[in-house]
Amino acid sequence: MIRAVVIALLLPTCALAQDAPLVRAADQDRLDAFDATAGVALLQALAGGRLGDVDLLQEVLSGIALAPLATSLPGEWACRTLKLGGDSGALVAYAPFDCMITADGASFVIEKASGSQRLSGRISLIDGQMILTGTGYVADTPPVPYADLPAENTSDGTLWPVVGIVTQPEPDRIRILMPKPVLESDLDILDLRRKLAPEAAEEDTAPEEEEMDAALIPDDAPVE
Repeated sequence: MIRAVVIALLLPTCALAQDAPLVRAADQDRLDAFDATAGVALLQALAGGRLGDVDLLQEVLSGIALAPLATSLPGEWACRTLKLGGDSGALVAYAPFDCMITADGASFVIEKASGSQRLSGRISLIDGQMILTGTGYVADTPPVPYADLPAENTSDGTLWPVVGIVTQPEPDRIRILMPKPVLESDLDILDLRRKLAPEAAEEDTAPEEEEMDAALIPDDAPVE
């Protein structure tokens, strides 16, 4: 019985031990320059971001990452993008959308399924880190597999390569840091919060709390 429970607990993370996809050379360059890129982008965000957005950024970056094999990635998530630096401005926090992570036996598949800018990709264990490789695309445009994207980091505005470092500081929270995205910013952060099961949401959320939660997102919040 104990052995069966242990195997069940390990199954969601076994995908991280399988063969990892090849990271495009241009994307590996972005990962190699992560520290410098993130440092500059964070300084811009802290210096020029709105107070509420800076508070959110601090919350997203808080917490020490769990070891990859201690993570629990699969599930339904509310995900929002934070854009730091570049053409988008010092710091822009978008409204939450829907994300899904599933295990397919070789890696974890991640899909951002709502919003105007979407994502289809994989999370794999590469050199001891969880790495996202994927394709960004606009709604109503069929995504191209990451391996079939052009070698150069170029985009016509409808399709673009995505690479990022994935960490999970808490069971119900994931952050993905994407250096030098092809569009708009210097650093993108995808903040994922696990969705409650419908029955749990009904038990934990009173009508008054629902109204307070809705008020947290202003009417003029940007939509990605």
